[in-house]
Amino acid sequence: MNNIKQNIGFTYFTNPRYFIGKHLEEWYSAISQLGGSAVIVKGAYDRALPEDVFLNAEDHSLEPIIHFTSELPLARNFNNLAFLLDVYAKRGVKRVIFGDRPNMKSAWPISGWQYENLVDHFLDRFIPLATYAGRIGMKPALPPMQPGGDYWDTAFVELVLTGLRRRRMEEILDRLILSSYGYTFNKPLSWGKGGPERWASSLPYSTPEGHEDQMGFHHFEWVQAIAQRTIGEKLPVMILDAGQTGGQYQESDRYLTNEVISQIYQSCTKQDDQLDELDGTALEFGDSVQLCAFSLETLRFVVGENFSPKYLKEILSGGQDHKEKGFTNSGKEKLFTHYLLLPSHQSGVSDVVLNKVRPFIKHTHPTVGFSLEEAKLAHKVSVYPDSMLFPEEKLKELRSNGCQVEVLPESGIEIATLIQSI
Repeated sequence: MNNIKQNIGFTYFTNPRYFIGKHLEEWYSAISQLGGSAVIVKGAYDRALPEDVFLNAEDHSLEPIIHFTSELPLARNFNNLAFLLDVYAKRGVKRVIFGDRPNMKSAWPISGWQYENLVDHFLDRFIPLATYAGRIGMKPALPPMQPGGDYWDTAFVELVLTGLRRRRMEEILDRLILSSYGYTFNKPLSWGKGGPERWASSLPYSTPEGHEDQMGFHHFEWVQAIAQRTIGEKLPVMILDAGQTGGQYQESDRYLTNEVISQIYQSCTKQDDQLDELDGTALEFGDSVQLCAFSLETLRFVVGENFSPKYLKEILSGGQDHKEKGFTNSGKEKLFTHYLLLPSHQSGVSDVVLNKVRPFIKHTHPTVGFSLEEAKLAHKVSVYPDSMLFPEEKLKELRSNGCQVEVLPESGIEIATLIQSI
């Protein structure tokens, strides 16, 4: 595939059965055909990944990236990991991610959660690993944070970078890469675009009414802005698990997740003269985004046991087969639990309307959209009133398709009052 605009990658499965030669060949071949340049493989600190993982990657011109997802080891266990890194370096590994969501309590099952000095505790473990990785030719990456998280993610990243600068770890900072989960939280892909420079009033644990925060796909811009402010440099970043909701998966999320992932992939692969096909929804990544990666593991979880390379290609290409599967029902089969139907005119979606319904979205977590046809696939439909787009006969049509229809008040104050009763 020769029309790649943004480097893309895929995080591979963790189930051992996918490391059998025939499965590696099947999936690596599909990744390569889809324009992937890298495969991210999750690893442990106490055992090496099978050699076939790397041999097959080489055969398909894919860069292997290792993501260590368990708790970072103590310094006394460093020698064992150094040996493992030496092995991976010889097998072509150039980038390595140390850790996963260290701002969550669940990331510290052995040593326990030490909130007051958590960042220093993290740095004591991260620095030896990152230093050694750099010395053998690898680029270390900070682990991706859980947006929000038990310890606010942006605060954690800022304190980590401040700590590295305070400890004069230029050897690490010169090679450091950031990583960010490309979760949507069922919000538009544009949510949070522009980072803290655009949404300066959004602070940890406080997002004022009418403002956006880092809890969306553009999380990567927020961590890069933190780096710029803290160390005076906009560090490169890898986006992981692009397009997933980031919350607890529901069956009703399947169709929307597939559509969002397809949209992100199309933005990565289409050239500038093709972006008109995306109806103004194309994403802009910038030169500092090294990789936008999709997770095969979570896609399989969303799609189910029938997930295959063929199905993956269908999802990413936006093929009609999987789209039509979502819309060919008699009203009895529902894909969404709750759908918020908003008016969208030729001039676009009104900011006034968005500001009014934002508290409702935060409180009820509906699927948000602008299509009456799509709304028919929901058990419950909340409608923002618009007599031109959603007259009573259209609402009756929704009810005849088995939807429970709720018409919201026009007033933002009345919507806020309604939320309190839910």
